[in-house]
Amino acid sequence: MAFLAVAGGLASCDKNPKGPEGTTDFSGGCEAVDLGLSVKWASYNVGATSPEEYGSYFAWGETQEKENYGWSKEGDYLWGVYNSKAAPKYGMTRYQGIAFDGDGLLTLQPEDDPATVNWGTKWRTPTIDEIKELFDETKCEWTWDDEKKAYIVRGLATDNSIFLPAAGCRDGSALDSPGWYGPYWSSSVEEANAHLAYNFYFNAGYQCWIQDYRYYGFPVRAVTEY
Repeated sequence: MAFLAVAGGLASCDKNPKGPEGTTDFSGGCEAVDLGLSVKWASYNVGATSPEEYGSYFAWGETQEKENYGWSKEGDYLWGVYNSKAAPKYGMTRYQGIAFDGDGLLTLQPEDDPATVNWGTKWRTPTIDEIKELFDETKCEWTWDDEKKAYIVRGLATDNSIFLPAAGCRDGSALDSPGWYGPYWSSSVEEANAHLAYNFYFNAGYQCWIQDYRYYGFPVRAVTEY
């Protein structure tokens, strides 16, 4: 369907061919939705082609889907084994009084961001501060659609909205509870425990931002400043 950008409304999600080397932008038909916040939110998930689709599931800091999501042995997760002292990136420097070999990075770098790698440099995974902003009741309202098993999040300043399906998560080789709950990754690691990364979570009667183990496969809803 043809789409027109309007001031204070929606911005086109045009393909961006200038992404990192070796990446492809698949954002073609989506929209950047202005909810009256500091960033615009994509109208559907990374890997999807419509708002109702779940899209792709990513372990935190990985840019492609895979068959098994775990963190117990070498090769399960790109950024190391759970509780390993030798974490190549986004690892802890110290945990519970024990020194680790991590670099202490707390935010996804563009080359490890599934939104940037798959959709180009205009797009990225939201930070925990941008997720907190989405949950501010004075700026957005959340309405559960029980038929479609999703939330409609409407910006009170603009009356524009996004549709967030309850996509469930991937743990091991299984897809857990699609239609029942929806966790979506942020780009932020928890400073006190880098085994965890922040996400926003919801079910039919509850919405919040929380932390979860980074190996889980969650959807990503991208944001943009454009």
